[in-house]
Amino acid sequence: MIPEHDTHIRKRLCNLFKEYFGIAPEGVTALPHSGSNRQYFRLSHANITALGVYNENLKENLAFTHFTRQFLQFRINVPKIYIENLAQNIYLVEDLGDTQLLKWLIEHSKPGTFSEEARVIYQKVIRELVKIQILAGRNFDYRHCFPYQTFQKESILFDLNYFKKYFVDTLNIRSKTTRLARDFNQLSEYLLQDTELFFMYRDFQARNIMLVDQEPYFIDYQGGRKGALPYDPASLLFQAKARIPNEERERLIHYYLKVARLFTPIQEDKFMEKYYAFALIRVLQTLGAYGLRGIIEKKRHFIESIPYAIQNLDYLIRQNKIINHLPSLKDTLQQIIHHQSKLL
Repeated sequence: MIPEHDTHIRKRLCNLFKEYFGIAPEGVTALPHSGSNRQYFRLSHANITALGVYNENLKENLAFTHFTRQFLQFRINVPKIYIENLAQNIYLVEDLGDTQLLKWLIEHSKPGTFSEEARVIYQKVIRELVKIQILAGRNFDYRHCFPYQTFQKESILFDLNYFKKYFVDTLNIRSKTTRLARDFNQLSEYLLQDTELFFMYRDFQARNIMLVDQEPYFIDYQGGRKGALPYDPASLLFQAKARIPNEERERLIHYYLKVARLFTPIQEDKFMEKYYAFALIRVLQTLGAYGLRGIIEKKRHFIESIPYAIQNLDYLIRQNKIINHLPSLKDTLQQIIHHQSKLL
C-alpha cells in the first residue's frame, strides 16, 4: 500500500507531466532512495519518460536548477529540466536511464584490472570534469550555492570529525583526542593555503555519473561551490568501490593535468601534494560513512567496502608528505592499516 504522502507527490508529478507533455503518464515507479531526502519517480507514457523529483529543501532545488541551466550553456552533459514547480517542491528532468558508471565498472572489470574501455570512459569523464571546473567555473553564478558558496575549513573539519566519531571511536582505536584535533586543524589549514578557486562538484564520484550510449552524464551536483581543483579528481579516482589500480590512477591524474593545463596554468608538484591530501580527506570521510552505515547499522554493502578504503589509505599514507607533520593522525591511520583484521 502506497503511503498517503507518497500518493500526493505522485499526483503532483503526474499533473506536471501532463502539463509539459500534454498527456497523462501511464506508469509511475518510485526509484530506490539514494541516501538523500530527495524522492525520485520514473513517469512514462509509451516512449516518453521523465524523472520526477520531490524535495522539500527549496534552497537545494534552486541550486540544482540554476546549476543545471548554467552547465547546459557550456554543453556539459547534465539532465535537461523539462518543467518545475518549486512552490510544490517538484520538478521533471530528463531520464538518463539506469546505467550508473560505478555499476558498469564493477560489472565490466575483474579485481585488480582496468580495461581499455573503462580507461576511455574515464578519460571522457575527466574531460567533462575540466569543463565543469574551469570553463563553466570561470563565469559561474555562485549565488545559489547551498549550503556554502566556498569550500571552507568547517567542511574539512566536519569530514574529519565524522571519521573520528563513526570509525575511530566506534572501533575503539587508540587515539589522543586533543592531539588528533590539533592535527585535523593543521591539515585543514594546509589544504586551504594558496588555493585558486574553481567550481568544486564536491561529490564527484562514479555513483553520480550515468552512462548514456557510453557517454558520461552528471547528476547530484547541487552541493557544488568554489573550491580547489585537486578535490574532484581525488574524489573520482579514490572512490573505494571503484577499485581503480594505483598505476591506472597515476595515468588518469596525469591525463587530467594534461587536459586542465590547456585552460589554466598548473604547478604540478604543488597540485599533486594537494591532490593526495584531498584524496586522504575523501577516504577518511568514506571510512566514517562505512563506520556509521556498516559497523553501527550493520549494512553489509558498507562493511564489505571497508577493506577497499583501507587499501587506498595504505597507498595514500605513503604518498602524503604532510602526514609526517601530523604525528597523532599518522599513528591512528597506521593502526587502522596494520590491525584491520583485528578491528573488523
